[in-house]
Amino acid sequence: MDWKYRIKKPEQGTPLNWEIYFPPGLATRTTETVKSLLDEIKLPNQPAYRLRTFTEKLKLESANAHQIAYLFEYAHFLRDIRLVIGKSDDWRKGNSPAEEEMQAVVEGALPLAKKLIKSEESIRDGKLKESLHGSYFETEITVTLSLFGDPAYIRSVKSVFPTSAPVPEDLAHALLLYGKDLAGWDDNIDTFFYLPFAGTGTFGTEWAMMENHTATHQLPKKTIFQDLSIYPEKTIAHYQKQKNKEGIKKNSTQLWLDSDPALLTYQQKEKKNWEKLFLENCEWQIETGDFFNTKDPMKLSMYDVSDRESYGVFLPLNPPFGFRKNERTTGDDTIYANIGNHIQDLAESFRNKKRNGLKQFAGFLLCPTEEKWLLVRNQLKGFSQKTIHVTHGGIDLRVLF
Repeated sequence: MDWKYRIKKPEQGTPLNWEIYFPPGLATRTTETVKSLLDEIKLPNQPAYRLRTFTEKLKLESANAHQIAYLFEYAHFLRDIRLVIGKSDDWRKGNSPAEEEMQAVVEGALPLAKKLIKSEESIRDGKLKESLHGSYFETEITVTLSLFGDPAYIRSVKSVFPTSAPVPEDLAHALLLYGKDLAGWDDNIDTFFYLPFAGTGTFGTEWAMMENHTATHQLPKKTIFQDLSIYPEKTIAHYQKQKNKEGIKKNSTQLWLDSDPALLTYQQKEKKNWEKLFLENCEWQIETGDFFNTKDPMKLSMYDVSDRESYGVFLPLNPPFGFRKNERTTGDDTIYANIGNHIQDLAESFRNKKRNGLKQFAGFLLCPTEEKWLLVRNQLKGFSQKTIHVTHGGIDLRVLF
């Protein structure tokens, strides 16, 4: 293979090219957040990177392993980060379909990938090959190596619940970040994190990861990046030290509420798994109950506003999978209007808890159709609102913040 571009023996500070993948529909938001994170890095003599946005990925050029390490550790809204290891326009030689020829080129790039590994014994060829990806544009093919191997949203903490359809962790993380940003959320405020339709608790666990500055290397998973010779271990330790200096104020109490009692055992086990990771008890109250019949959710939790000068409420709403896919017939015509009404009632209830105590009330709702989105939107005319479009499980969703 005639490689017009290939990595030879890069050092950790060598500027390289990368591809960054994200949940569908979040290109603009991802670009802004990635740029913001890269600009946070306080290391001397870093190269000036170039960032270009495409529908399904970002191209990050002239960034070194130290810069990428920060995204790898803390950009939990990303689906994958891939290192460009080779490019060639010497590949369309036969009459085979382009996809077949591309796969042959990708497999032929395995020797390039193996040169980047610290030790040949550290990773099997099969696993390395699975982490190689190819894409082509016009006459040029690009081969990339995934830093995560398995998709980044697999945190290796959550166990499978067979009847659930959870929002992927990267998308959940992105929506929480976006919701906080739109609300101008104050991270130092005491927070009641109320999670109805809790399901497997993904929004709750991702919120906790943000609060704890959880880094990828702290998760119980091994990644390809850790096997690469360019993995900047000392820089990653430096980033963690800087995060710890920022201080972690434990100021959130979570209430998970779901009407399905079959989830209770799973949720309680999930809580214990995350407590092992965080090395502390999590202030998460897990209850079985109905969102619409719960007029005062704080009564179900350990949250007490009487000794707090001010507080905020964050409310992510992800109605059950059957409603998202329009598979449920009973109550489906009114459920989204009822959600809007109940959000209004909750806001009033939280406001009345303590005079001038409620400083922030924010959240979002996943809506499967324009009609259901309008039903909620029309009930929330007193709120600031913004809508974005995302794709989850082949469903186009409107996310109303």
